[in-house]
Amino acid sequence: MEPDRSWNIIYPAYINANHTLKKGRRIPKQFAVENPTYQEIGDVFGSLGLTYELESTKHYSRELDRERWQVGRVKVKVIDGSGNPFNPKVPNKFELMKYTATMIPKLKSRSSKPSDNQQPSSSNKGKKKKVPTATLR
Repeated sequence: MEPDRSWNIIYPAYINANHTLKKGRRIPKQFAVENPTYQEIGDVFGSLGLTYELESTKHYSRELDRERWQVGRVKVKVIDGSGNPFNPKVPNKFELMKYTATMIPKLKSRSSKPSDNQQPSSSNKGKKKKVPTATLR
């Protein structure tokens, strides 16, 4: 039985700005994003309306260390059975990778930072207050 070749595989290393071409980056560095995760890639594919599958146990062969953000890949269908793209914004795999890398920094998960208006935590928690004692004369 021949495998289904209509799926494209995207590893986070393909669009990682911290990787060299030799280490697996497949798009120009100007389009790449720092340390993308397979979940972020899946979020972008979902917003495009593409059919995709997240595979959290897969690992890119050129990755020597298995950091949390480096594990995983995404299978996606870019072109239908008749050769037409599912989404005109991304007619092929290369354009899909470029578009994904430019959209990841705009995701809420990337842009949410801790708010500065939070009250600082009290460092005196659990400590007894020193109460001045009256001196007897």
